Amino acid sequence: MPDACTRQTLAESSSAAELLEPWAGSLELAVLCDAEGQVLAVNRAFARKFGQPVAAWKGSRMTSLLHPDDSEDWTELGARLWRPPYHISREHRWKTAQGWRWLAWEETALRDAEGELLGVRAIGRDVTKHRLSEEHFRKIAQAVEQAPVSIVMTTPGGMAQYVNSRFTEVTGYTLEEIFERGIPVLREGHAGEAAYRQFCATVAAGHRWTGELRTRRKDGGEAWEFVQVSPIRNHLDEITYLLCLREDITERKALEDQLRQAQKMESLGTLAGGIAHDFNNIIAIIRGFTELSLAIAPSDVRLTRYLSSVHDAALRASGLVGQILTFSRKNEVAYRAVRLDEIINELAGMMAETFPRAIELRQELDTTIEAFSVDPNQIRQVLLNLCVNARDAMPGGGTLTITTRRVAGDQLLALKGNPEEEYACISIGDTGPGMSAEVRAHIFEPFFTTKQDHGGTGLGLAVVYGVVTNHHGLLDLETAPGQGTTFRIYLPLKIPSLVAGPAPPDGHAAHLPPGSESILLVDDERPIVEMLGTVLRAAGYSLITARNGLEAVEQINSSVHALDAVVLDLNMPRLGGIDVLKIIRQHHPGLPVLVTSGHLTPVVKSELQALGQEHVLEKPFELAAFGEMLRALLNGRPPTA
Repeated sequence: MPDACTRQTLAESSSAAELLEPWAGSLELAVLCDAEGQVLAVNRAFARKFGQPVAAWKGSRMTSLLHPDDSEDWTELGARLWRPPYHISREHRWKTAQGWRWLAWEETALRDAEGELLGVRAIGRDVTKHRLSEEHFRKIAQAVEQAPVSIVMTTPGGMAQYVNSRFTEVTGYTLEEIFERGIPVLREGHAGEAAYRQFCATVAAGHRWTGELRTRRKDGGEAWEFVQVSPIRNHLDEITYLLCLREDITERKALEDQLRQAQKMESLGTLAGGIAHDFNNIIAIIRGFTELSLAIAPSDVRLTRYLSSVHDAALRASGLVGQILTFSRKNEVAYRAVRLDEIINELAGMMAETFPRAIELRQELDTTIEAFSVDPNQIRQVLLNLCVNARDAMPGGGTLTITTRRVAGDQLLALKGNPEEEYACISIGDTGPGMSAEVRAHIFEPFFTTKQDHGGTGLGLAVVYGVVTNHHGLLDLETAPGQGTTFRIYLPLKIPSLVAGPAPPDGHAAHLPPGSESILLVDDERPIVEMLGTVLRAAGYSLITARNGLEAVEQINSSVHALDAVVLDLNMPRLGGIDVLKIIRQHHPGLPVLVTSGHLTPVVKSELQALGQEHVLEKPFELAAFGEMLRALLNGRPPTA
């Protein structure tokens, strides 16, 4: 560090003002300081910048105007000035007459002939606007690079000039591949050549284009993107670039597809629920009169065979209605604790007897999965539907594999699984030809089938979808052309609500248990009244009939002491069955009632439960089952579960 004599020599031997003479009229800031940082001279631009006269600066220190946050960096950089090449550049914030401004300084150490340091000359300029522009550009660059949407800039001809990281992430292409191979980033995904030409015409005319494109990734996968392309113009209003924003909407499109599928199911379910009562009434008539005809035991063998075929067809029709209601979620799930391995072993035994010998059946079951709550009938139906589909996919033979295992919910987040649940996974795989992407997109739709020539109804997988949904489960599919198909069903191992389901009635006899009681039969279907009236009278009962709710109330009020029971249909004109039942409960609480209905919705079941109605029989029913439940009602016994 030079001594006081050296400083005095600089001040006395050469005028400080003369050293700044070249910058006297300059717009740049100029200041001369001694080795200790005291100001010796400044130019007019410096004085104007800091708002004090030139003469006022002599003997002061500049560092008093430095921003406190920059003082440490200023000191560290200043130490380099005393070493060769005795010149530094630095930018910091200073308190000026205009407020805090960024000033850039070019500083040079002044030395005498012997190399002794005499002082420092600093030439500065205001770079605030430049610094703000750089900061603004840096923020924009960070935002663009880290944006959640793909951002692309191209020439008007579509050649990429810039792509951000999101674009490379979505497409799978690296920057080198995009630029070196000249990949046309705006061409991919248009529906056809005509659509692409329309796109080009729109942006060439200077208009913004928006649309949804189905693009292909480098790995062959597909992504849906919402794309916006806007022209960028120069000062001459010429289109110089195209700005393209691409938002990955693959997940949203998948959710839209699921919503459309759910809406289809709901629409068909609403229709099915609406017609189920009438349809089941028709089936009940067919089944009932067929049973009556078979009970007469006609001598003609052919007639017996024909009637048996009609009866079987009616049973299949009844099952078809049940399938529609199942997949449309109009049927209530009847839970009870069952073991998966027992259900699968039971089905495997049946399949071993009925499936072609060319199909090898393999089982890999986790027997440690304890009994949990499902509707066993619906689960059997799901497994049977999937196994039959697997069989049909391998007409020349192959391997059908059924496996079960435990899966934690946190492994199923992609399928919207509950991370706090544990699931039982049932996999059913075949070695058939697999499915194309087009077929896979429609397989769960009702009435979609690839077996039109083989009697396919298109309800099998729709039923699977409905049953799994009813059980709060998850469904996954793995398939590809030539690689077979594997369905995976995930059922939660804990289901809180347990509903006991009625056991299906056995027997097809038309004979009813005998009785002598007086029965009021309320139904608006004349054939059903005729059919039930025939079997009731044949069994010894006396019968009174009513065709609507009001007529039923009149009969009850006028014959209350003569009636022993009421057989009440719910869907009737003038006054519905629920209203009739409420009147009976209020005014004739001791009168037994057997409720029949072609379709019991959850709301109706809830109302019946609130009214304490236990004896309920859904149409179509076996006449024997009807007789047994009526006899149980008259004897004061609860209905058979």
